[in-house]
Amino acid sequence: MRCASRRTQSGSNMAYGHYLEPDWLPHVEAIIDVVSDENCGYRCIASGLGLADVDGWRIVRRRMYDEIIGYEDLWREVLGSSFETVNNAVHCPEKQDGASFKEWLTLPDMGLLVSTAFNVILVNLSHGSASTFLPLRSTPPSSLHNRLIIAMENERNIHWVMVQLCVNAPLPSLYPSWDRYVDDCAKGWRDGFVFRDIAPIATADDEATIPVVDLDTPRLKLVPRNLDG
Repeated sequence: MRCASRRTQSGSNMAYGHYLEPDWLPHVEAIIDVVSDENCGYRCIASGLGLADVDGWRIVRRRMYDEIIGYEDLWREVLGSSFETVNNAVHCPEKQDGASFKEWLTLPDMGLLVSTAFNVILVNLSHGSASTFLPLRSTPPSSLHNRLIIAMENERNIHWVMVQLCVNAPLPSLYPSWDRYVDDCAKGWRDGFVFRDIAPIATADDEATIPVVDLDTPRLKLVPRNLDG
């Protein structure tokens, strides 16, 4: 299977898409790369929210920290033994520029935290862990068009990239804990969407072109991709 790729400033090739759930490839329109540093996961969220790439990641981490501290009782229950790990990870001192390994964005641990803090639908399309996270306590917009979807995928467990889904694409199954902790007012977030574990797979003769957008260099590069490999 050939994956969409881009050429880095150093001249090496970076291939994306190897770690996407294969059954979801027909529903992917583009892969959007972000700066490859310790905050790449937070940068994906920031980009999806339309925040400035320079310090958007910092805003995301602080907002997540405010959420987990402001509703500590809820998140202690939701996260259980992972509470302290997540709390320490999203804490972002004023002058902090980078992030250690322990501070990286991780899914599924932070999925419900992200969706609730920003009132978005967060989709993880990483192979073996595809799932959808919805807000826990906010009333959803009445129109589906006003419900922001941010989709992501983790490459080699070291780099997050954004995934642009096709219009009306199905979403992975809901993260199980959502049903357990969601407020009644937020249950409408799942209305109007199709959630499923397996989507139709392209035939051997089907090919798709998945563009990779590098946010550092806003040029579109297309590489033909055989979906069936």
